[in-house]
Amino acid sequence: MQTRRLRLGSILLLLGLVLSACTPPPVKQEKGPDPDLVRAEALLAQEDWLGAARLFETLARRTPGNAGTEFLLRAAEASLKGGDLEGAETRLNDIENATPSARQRQGVELLHAELALARHQADQALEILLGRIGPDMPIDLQQHHLRDLANAYRQIGNLLESANTLQQLDELLEDREARLEVQSEILASLTALNERTLRELRPVPPGVAGGWMDLALLIKQYGTTPEKLGPMVAAWRTTHPDHPALPELLERYMARLAGQIEPVDHIAVLLPETGRYAAAARAIRDGLMISLYELPEEQRPLLRFYDSSDPADAWPLYAQAVAAGPQAVIGPLQKPAVEQLVRAGELAIPVLALNKVNSDVAPPEKLFMFSLDPEHEARLAAERIWQDGHRRPVVLVPNDAYGERLARAFTERWQTLTGYEADIGRYDPTSADHSATISALLQLDRSKARHRRLESWLGQQIAFEPRRRADTDAVFLVATPGQAQGIKPQLAFFRAADLPVYATSRAWSGHLTRRQLADMRGILLPDIPLIVNQDERQRLGALIPGVLGPAVRLHALGIDALRLQPHLRRLRDTPWESLDGQTGNLYMTPERQIERQLLWIELDEPPRVLGYSRRMDLLASPETSLPDSPAPQAAPLPQGARPPAPAPTAASTSPTR
Repeated sequence: MQTRRLRLGSILLLLGLVLSACTPPPVKQEKGPDPDLVRAEALLAQEDWLGAARLFETLARRTPGNAGTEFLLRAAEASLKGGDLEGAETRLNDIENATPSARQRQGVELLHAELALARHQADQALEILLGRIGPDMPIDLQQHHLRDLANAYRQIGNLLESANTLQQLDELLEDREARLEVQSEILASLTALNERTLRELRPVPPGVAGGWMDLALLIKQYGTTPEKLGPMVAAWRTTHPDHPALPELLERYMARLAGQIEPVDHIAVLLPETGRYAAAARAIRDGLMISLYELPEEQRPLLRFYDSSDPADAWPLYAQAVAAGPQAVIGPLQKPAVEQLVRAGELAIPVLALNKVNSDVAPPEKLFMFSLDPEHEARLAAERIWQDGHRRPVVLVPNDAYGERLARAFTERWQTLTGYEADIGRYDPTSADHSATISALLQLDRSKARHRRLESWLGQQIAFEPRRRADTDAVFLVATPGQAQGIKPQLAFFRAADLPVYATSRAWSGHLTRRQLADMRGILLPDIPLIVNQDERQRLGALIPGVLGPAVRLHALGIDALRLQPHLRRLRDTPWESLDGQTGNLYMTPERQIERQLLWIELDEPPRVLGYSRRMDLLASPETSLPDSPAPQAAPLPQGARPPAPAPTAASTSPTR
């Protein structure tokens, strides 16, 4: 019995071994993707940047080594996209305190640059991008780097260098759609420059960069007339046969432009025929007619004029004009009339008012404002002084309402730029002797008082030469030509001959007599292109002799008012872009006010044309606290950008001639 049990056990054991040999080995289960990583990627796809950042940080904490650092880098990038700048900075600092790989260090530098751009610190971003990141980075990081560099140049207003950088990015791209997007940006940047800058900064030989500038010039000149642009682009292709611009680029760009250009064939014009503003209105009307007859006959809109002498009737007159079927309105001119339209609510058709008003209510969306307000020139002077590196200007204005307006405009803009106030001296506009005002403004009277006290203490006379205040480095002057002719020599007499003097266009009338030149040489001021460009002024003078007279600026206002009509939507939708006009390089603010870059000149015979200053509105946010003097350059910025006071750049400045 026992032997039988042993035999049965052996059989069962043998059978078990056989069966076990036939059973396949257990399959090893592969580990799936981390659920947190899947959720983080999904949140990125949904553009929930901050939610993704939190999950990436969670992944970083539990993942050792460079893999964890990579998650933390992605958390910092997502934080930046989500606007959590502090969180992004904290995570970047954590990465730097770890041991990132060489590639990760380069990624950190790029994100530091983007963080600076998000804080509107473009100079700091340029220092990082130009000074620390080398050419040995992988191709995807090179593309990332060039994109950031182009954005930094754009933020400081250096559109030319932004376009040049985008051209380098275009060379690295293979995807055709990505190239089309970048090439569209190149054209958008270059067409935002004025024609003078494009012509004078065009390289010789032109090469690729010059080819882009030539193409931008063609678009600026013929963009509103596709039938003319086509043959010109064909000729351009012949001149630049190897240019990298893709064939479909112009088609895409012109399609975008066509959606923004709004030609009109009937315009109502509201101008006063009697009263205080009648003479100005006649000059504006002449300018409108000059502009009208410069158009090909088939493109000339019908201009129908309405008498707006009584500003109280602005709204009924607008309704009357609209009933006649125009697509747009130019005018009114008087401020009370414009104020009526500001408070009118919705407007049926667009209005280009020829004055600007401030209001406590938001103006209608179809109301645009365009004027030659002198306060704008005062603000431009503050910006130019800042761009030229000066930090302690004094202000010298007539003691009247006009002087107060410009002093307020200058000092408000200066305080926005620097956080400092500027001292103001007010002179008697009816007197030729401004000794007391200038002496007090330059604090020579204090120097003399200190001398008298010292002699009193010592009981003897001391050789003495009064000294002006040492903290002043520029003068902003509001004056007529006669007043400026007397004031500048008096500034020199009171030890201020070394101070640059900035003025408004009121200080000259387009030419100087020999005696004026002797006293006013060196004054810097902005003016409209039609005044500065004597050849153009002579050409237009052949059409209407009055263009050579004192109303030239109002003629220019009328010329540009008509030229602006088809471009209002384009300028509204693309704040980087501009229109070359006779009153300046025209662009639009978010409040739908037309602003003007003016040409800066230095008074001489002939005047030295310094070019356009950099557009300060292209800075995303003005600096509000600056040191007393310009800081040294932190990196070799090709077009002169320097913290904290960038010099005028090629984006909007032409070389001195």
